[in-house]
Amino acid sequence: MVRPVNEPDFSGEPQSRGALGLPPDQPQLPAALARQMAARLPPPPKYGVATRLFWVLCLAAFVVGLWQLGPMVAERYQYASTRGKVRAEYEQAREFLQSSNLPQISMAYEAVARKIRPSVVSIKCTRNIATGLGRAAQLDGQGSGVIIDPDGFIITNAHVVAGATYIEVILHDRQSYSARLVGIDQTTDLAVIKIPAQNLIAAEWGESDELKVGSLVWAIGSPFGLDQSVTSGIISGRNRYEQNARSNTPQQELLQTDAAVNPGNSGGALVDSRGNLVGINTAIVGEAFQGISFAVPSAVAKFVSDQLIRHGRVTRGFLGITPYPVTPEHRAKWNLPDLNGAILVSVEPDTPGYAAGFRPGDVIRAWNGHNIEDYLLIYRLVAMTPPHEEAVVDLIRDGQPLTVKIRVGERPESFDRPRPR
Repeated sequence: MVRPVNEPDFSGEPQSRGALGLPPDQPQLPAALARQMAARLPPPPKYGVATRLFWVLCLAAFVVGLWQLGPMVAERYQYASTRGKVRAEYEQAREFLQSSNLPQISMAYEAVARKIRPSVVSIKCTRNIATGLGRAAQLDGQGSGVIIDPDGFIITNAHVVAGATYIEVILHDRQSYSARLVGIDQTTDLAVIKIPAQNLIAAEWGESDELKVGSLVWAIGSPFGLDQSVTSGIISGRNRYEQNARSNTPQQELLQTDAAVNPGNSGGALVDSRGNLVGINTAIVGEAFQGISFAVPSAVAKFVSDQLIRHGRVTRGFLGITPYPVTPEHRAKWNLPDLNGAILVSVEPDTPGYAAGFRPGDVIRAWNGHNIEDYLLIYRLVAMTPPHEEAVVDLIRDGQPLTVKIRVGERPESFDRPRPR
């Protein structure tokens, strides 16, 4: 190929100075060479006003579009990212649930409800209230109850049926019966009624003394008239006591639970994880459920219901003592093995305790072989001892262990008067 003489060679091959238009004897001048080459290049294109305006408008459109579409694009990206995360969490949860034991736990809850529900009834009462005008108005009330005998004996709260002129009991299968009052115990707010029915499904008694704080429990009843309602929770506290305003002694031992209990649940069942009856729901804090409810322990409810069914009333043992909890100071002073027991701070004259020789400072450690872990437990153990029977008492006096026998008396009526509600 023939190249014009004045055309520069950009092939990279060395060229003679003459080919570059330089005198052969003149030194190489890079700056001059660059200017000559630049002069030979074609001039840059010239843009008019219209062209520049076009590009400005394009840039403005790009900025406006970015401002308008940017948030939407970012939102769609974030949505896609979140959706992907949710999908991943869904798949992980689905896989976990397919291999977990939660269905078995749910089935256990269902089994507890199925076992106890046939034994829980709804109670509707009618009371005649004097108006002061020579006429009586009827007041309707409602509550719950638990069948404790196949022959129709039902335990409920005293405040549900007290003063009722008519008591209606509705079973789980919607059969309705008229009930009669067997007996009332105002001290524990318990009552027993009976319906003319046979072969009923009675609840199985459980051991309330075996419950621990944190134990699972279920409450079954008719809150606000909603029959056969089931709620669940745990035992929040044990050995809660109401004070008798007349005798200044603990009147009623209670279990505390956070299972939802509302008006209408009174007299209903509190059951354990085996579906056994461990309490009778009796009270709440406030007018409606606030996370705290109370139940009479089955150990007390069974004792009371047995006496009401047999005798129509409840008799209790009596000592005439005032107990106090064991403190670390007491333990060190009398060399006690632990903080269990009940220290006697007073013994009333002319009482069975005084006749047996009890004196202040004695530490009762056991009653008929039952260890006293909570000092207030002595009230229940004494009360559940039949009057005029002997009891074996283990105690510590002046640091020395003793075992004595005592014949309990019958609690005076002043200790069992109705408490204000």
